[in-house]
Formats: sequence, structure tokens, C-alpha cells
Amino acid sequence: MRYRRMIGGLLVLLLCVMGAGSLRAASGIEDPLLRILVRKGILTEEEAREIKREAEAEAAREKQARTRAEREKREKAVKVGTLTYLDYSNGYGPFDGGKEDGRSYFAVTRGYLNFKKRINPWLSFRFTPDIHDQNGSYELRVKYAYARFDLPDLGILTHLKAEFGQGHFPWLDFEEHINPYRMQGTMAREFFGTFNSADRGISLAGNLGGKLDGDFVRQLTAHYPLFNHYAGKYGTFWLSYMNGAGYHGDEVNENKALEGRLTLRPFPHSTSGPLPLAGLQFSYFFVRGEGNNDNLSWDPDYSVDLFMLSYQHPWFVVYAQYSTSTGNNDGKWVVDTDGDGLKDTELDTKCWSLFADVVLPVFGEKLHLFGRYDRFDPNDGERFWDGRRWVSDSSDEAEHYMLGLAYYLTGKNILMLNFEWINYDRNYRISKDTFSGWGKYDPEGTDGLEDGFRVQTVLQISF
Repeated sequence: MRYRRMIGGLLVLLLCVMGAGSLRAASGIEDPLLRILVRKGILTEEEAREIKREAEAEAAREKQARTRAEREKREKAVKVGTLTYLDYSNGYGPFDGGKEDGRSYFAVTRGYLNFKKRINPWLSFRFTPDIHDQNGSYELRVKYAYARFDLPDLGILTHLKAEFGQGHFPWLDFEEHINPYRMQGTMAREFFGTFNSADRGISLAGNLGGKLDGDFVRQLTAHYPLFNHYAGKYGTFWLSYMNGAGYHGDEVNENKALEGRLTLRPFPHSTSGPLPLAGLQFSYFFVRGEGNNDNLSWDPDYSVDLFMLSYQHPWFVVYAQYSTSTGNNDGKWVVDTDGDGLKDTELDTKCWSLFADVVLPVFGEKLHLFGRYDRFDPNDGERFWDGRRWVSDSSDEAEHYMLGLAYYLTGKNILMLNFEWINYDRNYRISKDTFSGWGKYDPEGTDGLEDGFRVQTVLQISF
């Protein structure tokens, strides 16, 4: 009898332990149904956990499928956006068309309407009409109309893309992503009339060695939202074969211009410390072609060599640029050097440009202070006859200054206040239509120009 009582006690103790174990196992499973099935002995603890893992994996697969379907739906839709500059300026000298009483005016200096469509994973299309101010009235013209092909990587050449149609010029889009204030006006070489920002042809572009460290890119885009467009790990490149006349110039010869940019980032792994060297870049840009001037019996040479050292930091951006050119894209930088009344030689030019921008630690780090200095020599050595007198290469330079504040409202929407000066030497020549292009050099234009100054406010709207 005593042994039976001992065995019965042991059985009761064993059942209690097993029940407590089942309760503990069930209590360690969050799903109520699985806990009940374990408690009733229908499932073991391991079986319940396996079912839980399978259910979580299935839920993750369903979430990925929904995300992929939503992304494909967005990509198939036509994306519509704008980039618009709303400008108010008050100035004198070239900024008022040569009038002495000054000029105060409101203007829409850019009005892009962007249409973008991804047709399939490797083919997309962009169409961008542009509102252009033509002597006080607005005209609509096409700025971009190109097909883009996303290509597979080729060794160190990654994120390759090709543009066919009226697409980007290899240099200016790159410079405008380092100097984000295109809303103020054009970059130095375009300002003085060497080339413009789009053309018709074919281009190949990409990164060198993949993309820069994502954390460093996020640090830069916190204050400079445009940065990640050209964030190749070891640099980027762009090579184009184009008409050469520019998107609003006539192609009047059979020559095509070869244009290219190579940018190297020598220290991509240096992303920490007070001055991370990953933001340092060396850039070279070139053009080789012929100018498009149908008033000549010959095709003038058109070439550019440009060098730029730039540094992008999460709190500031600086660059220094030097370039030379022979002629320009429209073939109008040509002069008569022997006095026979026939233009026989292209002008050789030089240009320097400095830019700096710094984030101010006020107003939520949204206020920037920036400045720029350009110096342009349109005639580096040629003595020419202008139909009235001999003109030498002395006293013919222009200097261009600006100092401003930019407040980043949200994203790429920016409100800017800018003070701008331009000083001309007595022999610097510019067309009479100074208001539509007050920096552009014209060998046939007037000289003895009045220096200029303006105060400018611009609101950039971008979405």
C-alpha cells in the first residue's frame, strides 16, 4: 500500500510538472490560438514556433509583393512636376537695358513643366517644355525631349545610362548640382556666352565604382538636397556626341561636337572627421567641334578646356574653376585680324570662377550665405579691326560678383536674396539687347559699357 501511495504521488508530481511546462511553453508564444493548442497538447512547443516562423515569413512575402506592386504602379504612371523661378529685380546699367534711370521688374525667368515616364525597367522618357522670356513676352520652347536607357554595369563603370534626343549638356547640369543657385542666373561660361545647357545628340554617363557611402550622402543632402545626383564613389563621367549649336541654336554645318566630363573623387572612404575628404573632387570638361555661323564661308573652331576643384561638406561647398576656349558654340566669336573686312580668326578666351556657400547655424540650419566671383577675358592676344578702329586685347575684361542669402523653405523650394555687380573694362563689347543677356560677349557690340548693379529676389518652386 505504501509503495502504491509513493508511485501515485510521483505520477501526480510528474503531471504537475508537465502541466506547468506546457503552461510556460504556451505563455512564451504570443499568438493566442497557438497557446491554446499547445496547452491542450495538440501541438508541441517546437511545432507552434515553426508555425509562427512560417506565418511571419509568409506575411513578409506578402508585404514585399504589395510594395513591389505599388512601386511598379508608381513607375508606370506619368510623373508631372515643375521647376519655376519667380523673380523680382531692381537694377541699373546692363540690368535695365542701358537706361540711366534704372529698372524695377517682375519676371518668370524659368518655367519648366517636366513630364517623365518609365516605360519598362530599362527605358524611360522625359519631355520638358520651357517658358522663355523674349523681350517681355513669354514663348514656349522645348528644353528636353530624350529617351533614357539604363544599361548594365561594365566593370568599374556603374549605374550607366544613355540619353538620345535633346538632352543634357555634359557640364552645366553637373556644376549646377554643386552650385545650387541656378535660380539667380547662369553659371560663368554660359553667362558670358560660350555654350548653353542642352543640345541634340547622344550621351553616355555613369558612376565610377558604384555609389558613395549612403550615410555620408544623407549628411550632405540634409543641407544640399541636390547632392546625390552625382554621388559616384570614385567619381562620375559624361560623354556626348552632339550638334554643338545648343538647344536654341541652329545647326548649320555637318560637324558634330565631341563633349565630355571626367570627375575623380580620390578619397571616397574618408567620410568622418571635421573635414572628410570624400567631398573633394577634381573635374575636367572639354568640347571639340566647330561653331555654327552661316554668315561665314568657313567653319570656325569651337573648343573648351575647363578644370575645376570642388569640395562638398555637410556644412559648406566651395569650388575654383579655370577654363579656356577658342570660339563659341554659335560661331560668333570671330574677328577680322588683317583689316580686309573679312572675319578670319576665332577669339581665344579665358575665364575664372570662384564659388562658396555656407550653412548658417540659425533658423533651423535652413539659411545659407553664398558668394561668387567670375572674371572673363574675351580676347587673349588677338588684335582685330572692328570696322572703325584697331582693337587690342587690353582693357577688355569683365568682372562679375554676387553675394546673397538663400533660405531653404522645404526640399528644393528656396527663397533667395542676391546682390549682383558687373564691371566692364572700356573695350568689353556686348550686344545692344543687354537685358536678355547682359554678360554675353559680342565682338560686334558696343563698348564703353556702364557698370551694373541689381538687387534680386527669387522664389524657386520645385516638385
